[in-house]
Amino acid sequence: MKLILLGAPGSGKGTVAEKLVRDFKLQHISMGELLRQEIKCQSALGRQIKETIEKGNLVPDHLAIEIVRVVIKDKNNYILDGFPRTAHQAKDSLDLKINKVLYLEISAEEAVNRISGRRVCEKGTHTYHIKYISSKKKGICDIDGTKLIQRKDDQEAAVRERFKVYAEKTKPLVDFYKKEGLLARINAAKSPEEVYQEIKKALDLSKYS
Repeated sequence: MKLILLGAPGSGKGTVAEKLVRDFKLQHISMGELLRQEIKCQSALGRQIKETIEKGNLVPDHLAIEIVRVVIKDKNNYILDGFPRTAHQAKDSLDLKINKVLYLEISAEEAVNRISGRRVCEKGTHTYHIKYISSKKKGICDIDGTKLIQRKDDQEAAVRERFKVYAEKTKPLVDFYKKEGLLARINAAKSPEEVYQEIKKALDLSKYS
């Protein structure tokens, strides 16, 4: 099974992917995580990506496509999270033979509320939220004891810019995949469990269990 999770920042793509990976043994391929790994390597490409992301802009199409194709080579069971993000990327990836595109719909204000409250440990491994998922000790990760921080691209101004870029460049993908007969609309404003139930109704997952 090959799936794409499509939605604005804060729509819950990561949470949905985690549940699908757990239940159906799919590989979660997160573009955001791939980019962060490249940044962590402090390569020339990583520095370029970091500067682009911190300005709230999207990574250039050719770089995104190249990175994804390398990762999914010879794989048949995966979830693409955060890719494609432009019409160019979508058209160039039709040959991947995606089974379904899950479009998680959310408003700008809800996205800001979710993302600006997010905190991660300094190692970047564990995620919390000041309103929904707090740590036992304020400001400290429960797992590794490191300080909880807010990433620059999670700050409100950056989130609003990311949502604006999404609306301008990525939302047209909804029409593209609808025409291809691959789109399933999901109300991402609901609770995580309600969202997941909608997804299971939208997909014929029985043959993958």
